[in-house]
Amino acid sequence: MANYYDEVLEEIRDLMKKGSSTEAMAIVKRELNMPYVPLDTEAELKKLKKDLQYQISERSGGTEVSLDVLLERLKGTPEEQLSAAASLSKRSLRECTGEIQDWLKSDPLEQAGALIVEAIAEQAIGEEYTWNRKGVEYTFFGDGLTPAAESKGFLEAQKLLEDWLSNDHPDLYEMTRTLLIQEVYLFLPLSYEEGEGESLALENLEQVSQMMDDGESFQEIKAALERKKKMN
Repeated sequence: MANYYDEVLEEIRDLMKKGSSTEAMAIVKRELNMPYVPLDTEAELKKLKKDLQYQISERSGGTEVSLDVLLERLKGTPEEQLSAAASLSKRSLRECTGEIQDWLKSDPLEQAGALIVEAIAEQAIGEEYTWNRKGVEYTFFGDGLTPAAESKGFLEAQKLLEDWLSNDHPDLYEMTRTLLIQEVYLFLPLSYEEGEGESLALENLEQVSQMMDDGESFQEIKAALERKKKMN
């Protein structure tokens, strides 16, 4: 039975190398729909499925910029780094693990680095990386990271902002949510844990409220929270 699954995985990888993404995806889905799949094989099939999704989406967009070109742009101006990182984040980064490892060590543009690290987390790449961020080194395994948008602290903060602002202050809500997303991305490879959401939401709300209404909304919500805590 083990030989069968080894052959299936090899067939899928061969098809991917040939560019036959649709055919490879059909085999992946067929195998995942089987009533029994060994756990290690299931995990590998799910990784291949993610790779194929990136491969298919990239090719369906029309003209495809080569991987070599994108990797070269990662070393360019801040604008080129951001553009290249955005494009690479939609592709399978398993194709260029070594290049990405070297690039992250070179203290790249912080925002571009965050995009790539988020993609590494989403693709659950089981390789070790060291990200040099302004002289501070963070070492991590890709499959041990929590994607920013899935961290418990972020989800908690986003829900609180929605409860506080979305009905009465929709513009303030959208701006604060945008700032929150930027905050959690730039916190990578670390992530906010459950219980940190309220302070995270308040910190971002304070910044935006001070710009939009001299902090009035922030003070109102903070006072309401303090009253609620005293009642409890």
